[in-house]
Amino acid sequence: MRPDSSSQFLTTSQQTAWRSGNREAIQAADDAALAQAIMASLAELEKQQTQEDTTSEDDLIQAATTASLKPSGKASSPADQKKNTEAYLDLQAQKTAGLRIWFEKHGFDVIPNSGGRSNNCFLISLLQHATGDYRSEHAAEVSHYRQQLMQWDKTIKANDPLPASGKLVENLIELVLKDKKCNRRFAIAGPSLGAEPSWHFYGKGKDYAIIFDQSGHYEAVIPRRAK
Repeated sequence: MRPDSSSQFLTTSQQTAWRSGNREAIQAADDAALAQAIMASLAELEKQQTQEDTTSEDDLIQAATTASLKPSGKASSPADQKKNTEAYLDLQAQKTAGLRIWFEKHGFDVIPNSGGRSNNCFLISLLQHATGDYRSEHAAEVSHYRQQLMQWDKTIKANDPLPASGKLVENLIELVLKDKKCNRRFAIAGPSLGAEPSWHFYGKGKDYAIIFDQSGHYEAVIPRRAK
């Protein structure tokens, strides 16, 4: 695309990059524009769907797997159950890898985290977005909010995986936003029936922040940073 003939379609950064003739600058500007467009589209996506009628591919796979393991006229053998479970995990891994590539191709960085080695990846991702500090895993604050969750729900133990949906998570997100005086609205992205993510939305803020649901591991997603 030539900037002189299509400037109305380019961001200021893209126009500047095109004029510079620097390939890396052009690619970076294009990545930023694409990520910006997707972030801007999240509000419209949310209007078009409600969480009640949004079913991710992971939900469908789990439902099919559960159904396949139920007793039927013909008993399911342990070997069949193992085969179904392995097929489910394999497809789950494929979809997760595909979604990571989708983010990379659309101008985003996925921020890795260790989960605090205690299944705290969702809390880490929340706090990275709420604070804007993506270099830290916010260990002290993660511990504080996990203790809060354990007080709210006595069935949650110290190292248990945390859910990323439901009333408990809604309450957690509202508490974090209030404590951090943060105007975020979280878009949880997971595998879908197509090539693009499925989305679930939480929080009352206006500034969208993406968390990548990798079927049990969560990571913050941000527009690609300059190298």
